Amino acid sequence: MQSAVNFISDGLGLTPSEFAEVLLECTADGAVHTDSYSLGGAVERVEAKFAQLLGKQRSIFMPTGTLANHMALRALAGVDRKVIVQAESHIYRDIGDSAQTLSGLNLMPLAPQRTMFTLQEVQGAIDSFRDERAATRVGVISIESLVRRQNDAMFDYEEMWRISDFARAQDIKMHLDGARLFVEAVHREIAPAKQAALFDTVFVSLSKCFNSASGAILAGSADFIEDLYHQRRMFGGSLAQAWPQAAVALHYADGFLEAYSAAWSTAETLFDLLDEDPVFRVERITQGTHIVRLHVVDVSLPEFAERLRQRQVSIAPPAPDDQWLTLKINPSILRVSPAQLVAVFRAAL
Repeated sequence: MQSAVNFISDGLGLTPSEFAEVLLECTADGAVHTDSYSLGGAVERVEAKFAQLLGKQRSIFMPTGTLANHMALRALAGVDRKVIVQAESHIYRDIGDSAQTLSGLNLMPLAPQRTMFTLQEVQGAIDSFRDERAATRVGVISIESLVRRQNDAMFDYEEMWRISDFARAQDIKMHLDGARLFVEAVHREIAPAKQAALFDTVFVSLSKCFNSASGAILAGSADFIEDLYHQRRMFGGSLAQAWPQAAVALHYADGFLEAYSAAWSTAETLFDLLDEDPVFRVERITQGTHIVRLHVVDVSLPEFAERLRQRQVSIAPPAPDDQWLTLKINPSILRVSPAQLVAVFRAAL
């Protein structure tokens, strides 16, 4: 194999030299222009592109998904500081309580150790808040889908639709942490813009599916986004120059859905071939997307993963208590045929 297959990353897992090559290709025709503190140039182009892809009026570049989610919740909540979130969400578990500490939001977690909450749970939580001695309203319902802490499982779309319909009737704003929304779109067979339409604001990562070194997009109405430029600056998020991240994301934006669809089709052929061998067993995730578990009989999994790495196939070593390897599917799988990959897996036993 001339190129590595990467089962670790959401995207291609570009090395620094590969990233530099892509950036050189992007800039070769002189069409990429610099920005000034994340305004204008390629940054403006990537904002326009993702607003279009997400069916929103405008979008704004953010340096990280953490800041994108925080700015969305902060602005949507207004004076109604309660925000309903999943207990396993990135917003609740992985951003250092920034929304609570820096913006005074009161995150109300539902559905611990589960992918999703239900409309009934949302209604029950809101009813319980009304009984408080000094009652305060819920300002925002935030939904993460895919859910990273649940192996990138999907929040049920019909339940999402029902919650969104309820929220609009109650004048509660909706935010989608859709870092991997474009992967989800292929598995749901629903366009990103159709799912985004259920929400007032949507965050999408540029570093995951679109191979940028960093960066995020937050999309919403024109008025909402206009108010965020000052907020971004206030929180230190207006990078002096962000055109390299924007240029690479633009390079992959239009072709991702087609590339990932082909990658998943190739992966399913690979899974079928592996399952024909009694040494291997592929385990699908309930409500899953691009992550599967690979069980291998009578082999040291860390040593097997290392032998695969030596053969240019990258798989993360198992966690200490795991009895499987995690495969994350992305377009790098298109670099070789499923039969070639099976041969490499067998050679690494």
